[in-house]
Amino acid sequence: MAINPTSRVSRLVAKLRVTAARSPRSENLPTTAQMDVRNRLSNVFPPQADRRSSIPCQFFAQSRCRNGSSCTFSHAANQGTAGIDENMGGPSRISDMTLPSDSRSHIACRFFIKGSCLKNEKCPFAHDTSRNIADTTLEAEEGSVPEDWCRDLQGAMVHFGDGAVVMKVNFPSDFSAVRISNLPEGTTADSVVTFLASYGFTASKDCIRLSIQADSTQYHADVRVEDPRFSKRLCQLLAMQGHGSPTATPINIRLPQTSDYRRVDSKKVNCSWHKPTKTAWLNFGNGSIAAKVGSRFSDGTYKVLNQIIQCEGPTRGAGNKNPLAWTIRLSEVPMHAEKWDVTEAIPAAMGPRHVELSKTTYEMHLPSANTLIESLLLKAGPLERFVGSLDAPGKRFKAKAWFMSDSGAMQAVKLLHNKPLPFYKNGKLTVQLVHSARLKVLARVYDVVEQELADRNKIWASQHLLFTAYPSVRHLRVLKIEGTDSGDVAGAKATLENIISGELMRNNGKAIWASSFAANGHTYQQMKQLEREFSVIIFRDKRRERLRLIGPQARHEEVRLAIMKLANAHSTSTYVIELDTQQFSSAFKGGYRAIATAIGEDKVVLDILSTPRRIVVAGSEADFKIAQEILSGREGASRKRPDLGSINDCAICWTEAENPIRTPCNHIYCADCFEDLCFAGVKSEPCIHCQGDAGNCSEIFLLAELQAHLSSAVLEDILELAFKTYVARHANELRHCPTPDCGQIYRAMGPAGTGAGATSSSESIVFKCPVCLTAICTACNASHDGLTCAEYHDHQSGGYKALQAAKEELGIKNCPSCNVMIQKASGCNHMTCSACRAHICWVCLRTFPESEVVYDHMRRKHGGIGIEYFPELTD
Repeated sequence: MAINPTSRVSRLVAKLRVTAARSPRSENLPTTAQMDVRNRLSNVFPPQADRRSSIPCQFFAQSRCRNGSSCTFSHAANQGTAGIDENMGGPSRISDMTLPSDSRSHIACRFFIKGSCLKNEKCPFAHDTSRNIADTTLEAEEGSVPEDWCRDLQGAMVHFGDGAVVMKVNFPSDFSAVRISNLPEGTTADSVVTFLASYGFTASKDCIRLSIQADSTQYHADVRVEDPRFSKRLCQLLAMQGHGSPTATPINIRLPQTSDYRRVDSKKVNCSWHKPTKTAWLNFGNGSIAAKVGSRFSDGTYKVLNQIIQCEGPTRGAGNKNPLAWTIRLSEVPMHAEKWDVTEAIPAAMGPRHVELSKTTYEMHLPSANTLIESLLLKAGPLERFVGSLDAPGKRFKAKAWFMSDSGAMQAVKLLHNKPLPFYKNGKLTVQLVHSARLKVLARVYDVVEQELADRNKIWASQHLLFTAYPSVRHLRVLKIEGTDSGDVAGAKATLENIISGELMRNNGKAIWASSFAANGHTYQQMKQLEREFSVIIFRDKRRERLRLIGPQARHEEVRLAIMKLANAHSTSTYVIELDTQQFSSAFKGGYRAIATAIGEDKVVLDILSTPRRIVVAGSEADFKIAQEILSGREGASRKRPDLGSINDCAICWTEAENPIRTPCNHIYCADCFEDLCFAGVKSEPCIHCQGDAGNCSEIFLLAELQAHLSSAVLEDILELAFKTYVARHANELRHCPTPDCGQIYRAMGPAGTGAGATSSSESIVFKCPVCLTAICTACNASHDGLTCAEYHDHQSGGYKALQAAKEELGIKNCPSCNVMIQKASGCNHMTCSACRAHICWVCLRTFPESEVVYDHMRRKHGGIGIEYFPELTD
């Protein structure tokens, strides 16, 4: 039959007129807030295409569609055919068109993920792996912690610089804070800075937090300034202003939160909300078929877009001859679902006679929803990072946010959890506080405890804890534990630390050690053989002369016995050769290797980190004499000196580097030697710097480089030791709390307010120890609450003599470095202060940087070390 082209055109024109005459319903109009967000994002996120364009055109699939480019349904199904036409040289209308994508293309194909999709490019679901890559990138970012190199140590906020140098030390007493109220609408951080400058105060925008007063358009600002008298002075100045002017009230100081791998982090929140859904009504003519289909939807046999949905019914409608009498109601149908998605799982013989789909529960562009959720979180506090939700499979959108502090995250939960969504009043926003613990460990440590961690993870999973081991980077792996219960996370963290730190190898309470363990010779190779045989790691702590065993617990005892046997077989005397400049040069130019060749690698250890540098000989007196002769040059003619070594030799031990670390200055270190270098650097040197080229390389190691090569536990130990060394070197400025074993420190003002922490006022500042709650005057370093320094000393003048007499009777003296009282119970006259770690001669109270120097002093000045009944120890 011939087709009248005129009638066809008239039908199309009529159809277009009807379409143009339709007006949108008022309930679909976006709110003002939605329009604001959409306008802001319109250039980035274009509006979605007509939903009908995602429906394949059935006539086009059969090559019978007569509407061409004006067809409102998708012609994308035969895009491959268009490609064939193009290859044949003929024009292809479809390939030249910009077609809207199938809505199912937003959903990952579950068969493709498993590698079993047979539809290839014809599959309507997503085969794009970019989302998986994005998730992996996000996980890698979550495994890292933004590092500000600030630590909370002994009550102080310590800032570190390159080389692990202490750059700045702050205390809560260095700051004061106020809340400025009655600020006008539109106040910004910049305007607050200008306002404070008009009164002579300098403040940073980073230390200002603005918020709107309840039931008002006025703002208030919380301001923190590094000046202990700032809050008092500002309150006095603003109190003199007229009515209606800004006012100030002192508030508690909220210091910025420091980063630390050892603490449990509570800065993260997980936000989720229900996706828009539809409701579907399926009509059947047979009740038993309707019941069977409904049952299979309820038990999850039938799904919609691979998602389990809720099913109600069947219910029967009115009329005995109603062909659509039986109805089942499907709720929580995915928002992208169309009618054929609902019926896809139902066999044709059981298919419904009619399907009706509702509109989605709400309309909101996902990027706009993410923006609104982020704006809500910002009301609780500043964010470090926000990751909006992806349109991933599941019933809920899920976003993540990291606050700058724990308090911000807790405030977000308090303000927003279970509150209505700003774009859907019938929906609730879920905000959960997430506690996290991160540890960075050597990859080889993780390898030997991986099975133990896998077994432990079953217990953690039952506690709803998530354990993640991120891929290794530079021989290190980050391990993370997350959960919503802080107690469970803290307990899991302690367990994890115990597993990866291993067990200190002891025998009868004493650490197992032999002098030959410090060398990389035959004895050390036997230890490495034990590691391979039992799948464990034996760590040598040369500084403290002890071994630590890491690996399966069941093998610990057998390895311990083998190490004891090894230690007993190589128990020898130890001799030390302190190297002057000429001897060290001789050792570097082949002397050390000549000694190792002559007496054996097991018997000689080079220690270039000590002061002075030295060679330790673990052997007989004859071995010791050979080493001395080689260094003095008397054996030069009779012994052939070995080569100077390889470029791959460690810069510390001068042997082939084990688990090598290469620095930017192109020097090589054993992993263990690099740790020793770092500890020695913060203890005795101004900073950690390279010891390559026989100690002539002065390159300072960046903090980021230390972080890249050291485990989290070792890095924190190094920073703590650096701070303890700093405190010991600034004993007049930084004082220890006088309460025994308290451990907190404070900044002393010095006499009459002239010390390092003094201010222009003669009024002293009282430090109240947060641990023992003792109130200490920072001017005279005594506790005299309610009295001035002069009144206190007058009052104590009589009791002072009695105190001194009691101290003399009990054998108590004050540390000459930090003034903490110490008592000698037994032993020699070398004392080490438990507070500042100063080495002290008990007789004359002189302090020394190292213990060895104390013994030389005691023998020279006092005729012995103070143990007369063990005369052999004084030789």
